[in-house]
Amino acid sequence: MSDARVRHPGELRWETRLLAVVTLTLVSVGIAMCYAAGSYREDWFLEAQQQVSGAVVGGVLFLVAARLDYRLLRTWARPMFWATLAGLVVIGIVAVIWSGPKAPEAVASLVPYHNGARRWLRIGPLQLQISEIARFTLPVLIAAMVADLGARLRRFRDGFVPVMVPIVVTAALVAVQPNLSMAILLTVTGVAVAFVAGARISHLLLFAAPAVAGAAGMLVLTPERLDRLGAFLRPATECDPIADQVCDSLIGLGNGGIVGVGFGQGTQKLGHLSFGHSDFILSVVGEEWGFLGIMFLVLCFTLFCWMGFRIARTVRGAVGAAVAGGVTAMVGVAGFMHAAVVLKLMPATGLTLPFISTGRVSLVVYLLAAGVLVSIGRLRGKPSSRS
Repeated sequence: MSDARVRHPGELRWETRLLAVVTLTLVSVGIAMCYAAGSYREDWFLEAQQQVSGAVVGGVLFLVAARLDYRLLRTWARPMFWATLAGLVVIGIVAVIWSGPKAPEAVASLVPYHNGARRWLRIGPLQLQISEIARFTLPVLIAAMVADLGARLRRFRDGFVPVMVPIVVTAALVAVQPNLSMAILLTVTGVAVAFVAGARISHLLLFAAPAVAGAAGMLVLTPERLDRLGAFLRPATECDPIADQVCDSLIGLGNGGIVGVGFGQGTQKLGHLSFGHSDFILSVVGEEWGFLGIMFLVLCFTLFCWMGFRIARTVRGAVGAAVAGGVTAMVGVAGFMHAAVVLKLMPATGLTLPFISTGRVSLVVYLLAAGVLVSIGRLRGKPSSRS
């Protein structure tokens, strides 16, 4: 077959270029806001330094992924997922046996305890949150599986159930760390890939019923999560700024008004908003940049998701469509959940804002995923190398 370019109705260079520009914009805003969120402390440079190093490593991976053929992911999907799953199993076993801060020194050095959970795996000088890596490897695996299954995906026993097994196992291992919000996000991302690939709605609803029941059970039966639910149900006029982070978040948004108090001039981050650099960074944006700053970020995320779903809709091949849909859902759902917490539209979850909140591994994973999305958009309409 000739290697000439095959025209495709949705293949326009401006789509992938706009996607790259939006990604670069979000990363730049994230570096600036991580600096602003920690600027009042003696170690003010730590969050910004961490974000810059993540942007450098992630930027390299973004460029490499954008230039490679995304169809290679079909071969790499299973090894990447099994490596991720091995890390989650180690963390899960340690989290179940040593649920509190006390653990043997060798165990504590391998799986450290931080903020009431064991979510990190320390490998030499690196401390990795494996669940962040699962954000990428899980949807890629599901995309490879649905591509192999083809029309069998619409069968329940030998199509739909095998696809749901890695989603359930991964979400369960993350939930016992404990990290319920990340488990929910991974489940939604995996299900989104199956939905884009053509899974039956009736099968998805059948899966959703026990998943929602399980999440509700973990929410009600855990005292800490029950306290968060109580704080969420409490009217905003009765919130306690000392005990309720969401209350501090709302105060920050109110201080910002339309145009904000100015970059670096926010006051809620001065010991009031404990996780202003991560879980509540949108509140810092709202206080310092105001309503207009938040609307700018909403526009950026909307453009990212619009481009992602356009690529998923117009690409040829099950792998490209499924991966593009999964990556876009991963970014969109995480951004929505973060904003909903900051605005007191749902209980506090601990989810960070994609590309913006501090977190080296998280930023690297998001940039890698965005690079794959650019590769899918760039190669639409081109024949595969095997052709």
